Order: sequence, then C-alpha cells, then structure tokens
Amino acid sequence: AVIFAFLSAMYNVVLVDNLSWMYTAWEITTLCSFLLIGFTKTEEAIDNAFRQIVMNMLGGIAFQAAIAYLCIEGLPLTMSAFLAQGAQGSALFALPVALLAFAGMTKAAQMPFHTWLLGAMVAPTPTSALLHSSTMVKAGVFLLIKLAPLFLVYPTASAMVIAVGGFTFLMSSLLAISQSNAKRVLAYSTISQLGYMMLAVGVGSFSASMFHLMTHAFFKAMLFLCA
Repeated sequence: AVIFAFLSAMYNVVLVDNLSWMYTAWEITTLCSFLLIGFTKTEEAIDNAFRQIVMNMLGGIAFQAAIAYLCIEGLPLTMSAFLAQGAQGSALFALPVALLAFAGMTKAAQMPFHTWLLGAMVAPTPTSALLHSSTMVKAGVFLLIKLAPLFLVYPTASAMVIAVGGFTFLMSSLLAISQSNAKRVLAYSTISQLGYMMLAVGVGSFSASMFHLMTHAFFKAMLFLCA
C-alpha cells in the first residue's frame, strides 16, 4: 500500500505543472520512503529512516522557501510560466532557481547528503530497488532537468550543480570500487550515476541526462533485485 502511494506521488511529481502540487507530492515521497526504510522496525532500520527524513526535510524546506519567495514577489507558480519568465534573465529568479536546485540535490542524495541513501539498503529488496533505481532519487534529477533551461541563464546555480555533481560522481566511484559488500557497491554506484546526471544537466546536456535517467532506472532495478 505504501509503495502504491509512493508511486502515485511520483506520477504527480512528473505530471503536474504547479509547483505547490509538485511540492506536496515531493513530501509524500519523503514520508513514504521513511515508512518503507523503517518497515522491518529494527533499530538500524528506524535510525536510517529518521536520517532519511531529516536530510530530505532540508531539501523540502528549500523547496518551500522557493515557493514562498515566488508568492511574495508575485512570480508565477506554474513551472511552464516560471521557465518562460526566468529565461528572460530577471535577477528575481536567481534565488528560487538556486533553492530548487538545492532541493533537487538533497533528494538525489548528492554529497554530503548521500548517507541517507546508503542507509536505505536496510529496507526490503523491492523497496531498495525502487528507491535507488527509478523513484525517490530520480525526483531530484527530474526537477533539475525541468529547470535545465534556466541553468544557461543563471551561472551561479549552474556552477553549484556542476561542482556538486562532479565531486559526487568522482568520490562515489572511488568509494564504490573499495567496497566488498555487493549492495553497498550498488548504492555507491547509484550515487555516482546520479552525480553524473547532475553534471550533464549543469553543463547543458539535458537530453543526455534524461536518457541516462531512463536507462539507469532499468539496469539498476535489475541489479538490486539480483543482488
């Protein structure tokens, strides 16, 4: 039941055009992830579930702050209008773009927020496969891909995404090859691949990032089910 609620929220993240509705679905995924990671009720599972919800709460606060800023400044809350007006280069859009980029980075488990994704490995196998391959972490990357045209206009946000994505990709790859536990290898591999997607978004390769997001969902889900 929780997994189906999770998937319903993900459909909303992908399909809705309003940032308020997207934020609502965004937080439902965080809550469902909390319930799924702590499903076995062991001490380790509960600790990791709380780590996940605290770290993702930071991204949620940034998302909420971006929406509040847009309301105060009288800027549009629909993503299509937000992108259209933001592309004109107004300085008013620089802060909400940076806040939304930060929210995407925390959800995508970029360093130093990657530890919650490693802790998610204690969840039942279908949950870890779902979290790591195609839903929770991809919500962050998907938000950044939607914002991608604005990264060409606001270099500060673009530099932040490039720096964090590149550093995460490099460090997680090195950590992955130093692990002996198969599921930890896959977890670090996921984090590095997410960093690679974010790096692609930051440098303007939006279509390549989206293609990588789709292919990664398939091969990583299979790898987790096998492991």
